[in-house]
Amino acid sequence: MNAGALLLNELRASIQFFLDFTNLAEGSAGFGLTVDSTRKPAVASIASTGFALTAWVIATERGLLDRQTARRVTRGTLRTLLERAAHWHGFFAHFLEMQTAARYGQCEYSTIDTALCLNGVLTAAAYFQDAEIADLAAQLLHRVDWNAIIFEKEGTALFYMAYNPDADGDYVTGEPGLIGQWDMAAEQKMMYLQAAPRVGPDMARRLYRGFRRDVGYHDGQPIIINPQGTLFAYQFSEAWLDVARFRDPDGVDWFENTRRAAQAHRAFCIANASRFKTYGEHSWGLSAGDSPHGYDVFGAPPCLGEPHHDGTVSIYAAVACLPFLPDETAALVEYLYHHHPQTWGPYGFFDAYNLDVTPPWYSRTLYAIDKGLSLVMIENHLTRLVWDVYTSSPYIRQALKILGFMQ
Repeated sequence: MNAGALLLNELRASIQFFLDFTNLAEGSAGFGLTVDSTRKPAVASIASTGFALTAWVIATERGLLDRQTARRVTRGTLRTLLERAAHWHGFFAHFLEMQTAARYGQCEYSTIDTALCLNGVLTAAAYFQDAEIADLAAQLLHRVDWNAIIFEKEGTALFYMAYNPDADGDYVTGEPGLIGQWDMAAEQKMMYLQAAPRVGPDMARRLYRGFRRDVGYHDGQPIIINPQGTLFAYQFSEAWLDVARFRDPDGVDWFENTRRAAQAHRAFCIANASRFKTYGEHSWGLSAGDSPHGYDVFGAPPCLGEPHHDGTVSIYAAVACLPFLPDETAALVEYLYHHHPQTWGPYGFFDAYNLDVTPPWYSRTLYAIDKGLSLVMIENHLTRLVWDVYTSSPYIRQALKILGFMQ
C-alpha cells in the first residue's frame, strides 16, 4: 500500500477512533467528552474534546458523518462544556469524569488544554454556520476570564499555566493556586489569539511579546526553540492557524520554523542511527506520548540543554510533520506500515515504538490529542480544510488584526 492510500486509511481510522472513544450516549451528563487515552477509558481530557470537535468537521466534509448528526453531536458537546464541565473562570479542568463531566481527582484547571478545546469550538462554529452552535461557542469564549491568569514579571506580561486549589493537587509544588508560567516559545501561541479580543489591544500585544524567543541552529538556519525540543510544541497551534499565510508582528514565519524543527529531528535521528536501533531516515520524531516506561516527553536539538530521548519514536508527531516535510513523512509512513506492521492497529498507527529495549516495544495505547494532531495535519496537507475554516473565523480574524499578524 502506498503512502497516499495509507494516509487516507489513517484519516478514516482516526475518525472512527473519535466516534468509538467519545461519550455519545444521549442524556449523559458527559455527552461529547472524549477519552484522554485508551489506557483509562473512564477519564476524559478537555483537550481531546477539542480535537473531537475538529474531527466532526473533517468527518462531515468527507462524508464520513452526516451533517445532521455532526451538528447534533456538536451542539450537545458545547452544552456539556457550557453547563456541566468543571471550570474555574472559564478554564476547564484538564481531566474530567467521562460520564459526569466532573473534575477528575485533583487535576489542574489548565490554560493550554482549555485553549485546545476552544480551538475545536472555534472550528466547529466557523464550519457549521449554525445559530445554536454559534451562540454556545460565543458563550464559552466570553466566559473565559483571561485577566485572571495574567501577571507582571519584570515589566513583562505573562500567562500563568494553570490553577489548582489543592495543596497536594497535580503540578502543585508550593502554595496552591496559580502555578507555572508561559514564558517560553512552545505550544501556547493559540492562547494569545483567543485572549486578544478579551483583554484589550495593548495587553494582547504585551502578552504576545512576553514569551522568550530562544534561538537554536540546525544546518546554519535559526529555529525559535522550545526548551525540551519536543516536536508537538512546534505543531499544536500550527494545526489550526494557517501560519503558511501569515507572518507574526515581527515577521516570524512559524510555518518555516516548524519545518526547520522537523528537519532537525529527522537529522538527529539519522545521526544517531548507529546508537539507537529505532532511529533512521525513515524512523524519526521525538515528542511527548507513550513509551516503554509510560508517558514521557522526548526531544531533539536544538533545545535548551541536552535533549531527553531513549530510542522511542513518537509516530503521531512524525505523521503530523506531513505539511512541513511531505516527502520524508510519506516515506516514514510507508516504512512503518510495511516494515513494522506492529505499529498499525484498528485505529491506524499506534502512538509510538522503541526497538532499543528487550524485547522491542510497540505501543498499544492511543492518546486522543496525539491521534487528533496527526488527523488534523493529514487533512491540512490534503485539503487545507482546518486551516481555512479556523483562520476564517471572525474571532480569529479579529485576533490576528489586534496582534498585528500580516498576510
